[in-house]
Amino acid sequence: MNIETFLTSTQITEDDIKDRTVIVIDVFRTSTTIVEALSNGARAIVPVPDMEEAGKVAANLDPAGYLLGGERDGSKIEGYHLGNSPFEYDRATVTGKTIILNTTNGTRTITQVAAGHSVVIGGFVNAGVVVQYAKERNRDVTIVCSGWKNRPSLEDTLCAGLFAHELWDGDYPDTSPDATYMALSLYRRDKSTLARPLNASNHARRLKALGLGKDIDKCIGLDTCPLIPIYRDSRIENLAAA
Repeated sequence: MNIETFLTSTQITEDDIKDRTVIVIDVFRTSTTIVEALSNGARAIVPVPDMEEAGKVAANLDPAGYLLGGERDGSKIEGYHLGNSPFEYDRATVTGKTIILNTTNGTRTITQVAAGHSVVIGGFVNAGVVVQYAKERNRDVTIVCSGWKNRPSLEDTLCAGLFAHELWDGDYPDTSPDATYMALSLYRRDKSTLARPLNASNHARRLKALGLGKDIDKCIGLDTCPLIPIYRDSRIENLAAA
C-alpha cells in the first residue's frame, strides 16, 4: 500500500487523490466535532469553505431542519447556532438535524478532496475504525492534514503518523514518500507520550487561551468513538447509517 501524506491541503491536486482512499484530518477540532455530531444522531454534515457558501446551502433547506455551526480563528461565528466544540453537538441539540459546518481549516480541506475514490474523516477519536476501513478498501491512501491557515500543525502531523503506522502494521517501506516518513517518524518518537506534544501544540495553546481547553482532551482520546464519517455528494454521513 502506498501512503501519500500532505501536511496541508494547499498543493493537493486531483491526481493526488484520484482512485485513492482519502483520509482528512483536523484534530482540533473539525474531525472530532463531525464524529461527535453523527454519533449523537445528526442526519448529515454539509461542510462548506466559507460563510457565503454556508448561506447558499441554508437557503435551500427547511430552517427547522438545519443548524449552522462553525468558527473562525477558534471562536464561534457570530449569528451561527453552534461553534466548533464537540461538546456543543450533544444528542438533544443535533438529533435529526443537518449541520452546515464552516471552519477555519477542516471544512475547506474536506471540500477540496471530493474527487477521491472514497473520502473519510479521521482523527484520534476514530483512528482504529478508519484504519480498518482503509485496509478493507485495498487501495492506495492519501492522508490530508488540514493544518492551520496553510501551515502544518503538530497535532494533524502526529495523527497522520499514527494512521501510517497502523496502515503499515508498525513498519514502513524504504520507499515511503518523504512527508509520510516525516509524520511517521514524529509519531514513533512521541507515541508513548502523545498528550504532551499535543497539549503543547500551537493550536492547543490557542484553544486554551479561548477557554476551550476541555476540547483538547476530547480530541486526543484514542478510539473513543468508533464511527466512520464518509464524505460523498457534498455531505458527510455515518457510514453505518448511509
